[in-house]
Amino acid sequence: MIDSIKKIIKSNYILEAFARRLYAIIPYRIRKLNREFYDFYNLLLNNETENIKYIEKYQFESLKHIVGIAYYKTTFYKEKYDSAGFHPSMLNEISDLKKIPILTKDEIRNNSKDMVRSDVSIAHLKKAYTSGTTGKTLEIYEDNKTRLRELASIFYQWKRIGYVPGDGRIEFRGFVDGNKDFIFLPDERVLRINIIKMDIHNIDILIKRILKTGYNFIHGYPSAIVKFAKLLKESEIHYQPKGIMLASEVLYDWQMSIIDEVFHCQKISHYGQSEKVALGAWNNDRLYHFIPTYGIFETDYENKIIATGFINEVMPIIRYQMSDVAEGVLSSSNDALYPVIKDIIGRQEDYTYNENGDLIPPAVVTFPFKHLFYINAAKIIQYELKLFDLVLEVKDQNILLDKRFKEEVDTLVVDLKKIYGQSIDINIRHVDRIDFASNGKFRWIENRIKNYE
Repeated sequence: MIDSIKKIIKSNYILEAFARRLYAIIPYRIRKLNREFYDFYNLLLNNETENIKYIEKYQFESLKHIVGIAYYKTTFYKEKYDSAGFHPSMLNEISDLKKIPILTKDEIRNNSKDMVRSDVSIAHLKKAYTSGTTGKTLEIYEDNKTRLRELASIFYQWKRIGYVPGDGRIEFRGFVDGNKDFIFLPDERVLRINIIKMDIHNIDILIKRILKTGYNFIHGYPSAIVKFAKLLKESEIHYQPKGIMLASEVLYDWQMSIIDEVFHCQKISHYGQSEKVALGAWNNDRLYHFIPTYGIFETDYENKIIATGFINEVMPIIRYQMSDVAEGVLSSSNDALYPVIKDIIGRQEDYTYNENGDLIPPAVVTFPFKHLFYINAAKIIQYELKLFDLVLEVKDQNILLDKRFKEEVDTLVVDLKKIYGQSIDINIRHVDRIDFASNGKFRWIENRIKNYE
């Protein structure tokens, strides 16, 4: 009944806007942040004051707890660990972590439902999706407790630049459908800017709306914030937020040079994943400090990140090997946040352009790819402003005749045109395999436009 009412409200823009304003009358801390949020937020603050020995003990107890859930309450881990000759009783100290078999992306992709604990109804869980930058999204199941702990962890990081729970944000991230310059979400305390439409012609309108909110923090994709900074500089508009939270994309030095030149405020760069296994950020020293209360961070012999998450107890993700690489791992830290990493080498991706020549951040392009079911893997290649290849990995040619597959492809094309423009041409190619780069990374967006300015 409640879900039906929500669908009706969301189907009508005016009705949704009214409902959000009505809901926003209730203070944010009461509406969004409950005891679970504050219990974990306060735990993070408390553990920050503890010594390394105490934190290592906390991690070990948390590890035993999550491994016990995985082994005794999921079919996937029981079979995986038995097959590998591992048992939870073999964990006697934190170094025994190495005895636990590695978890791969393919294992999650093929077994996500069997990774959910048996004493929880999967119908009552929410799904999260990875960005699809390895070819196809992973499906992650989580409950409300997981989401609140994640939110507490993010807000805890942002506290380093003065952000407190309930502060409003100007978002340069996410997808804004239609031709709107922005959408205002008063219940979320968010003004979301349409970063695709943002240009020299509407920058004055955007600044006036930003100032009207009274919100002092910017949160968004590095590429979008760079675009915003350039527009401010070009328009000779002087605007200074209290802080900037960068997230969801690889951050490059040249981008930070532009952001630092225009915005003279504190900044924090966030590193996390939909799998919710490792969370870190840099601000003043520009080194990534990870949160040991959130999970255990390791690296293999190639410095690829392996992580174990503590906050999701309905679908444990243990010793999960990611494709991201940690560069410059510092062995110790006087901080309660560790390890400390010089840089994270992440996804290989290009910036693309829409039909008008506006820069499209890679993170925006992930949205159409998040809910693929019949398409095994995909990538997009841009040759000209209005000419693209959509490459689909098809291992079984019979799928090409499946009506559901065709409908999924049609929907993907429609959604891509919402981003790039209705006048673009998308050529669809089917291949047996989309190859990885020589370093093992999946380059899922390619811009082959030469010398475009």
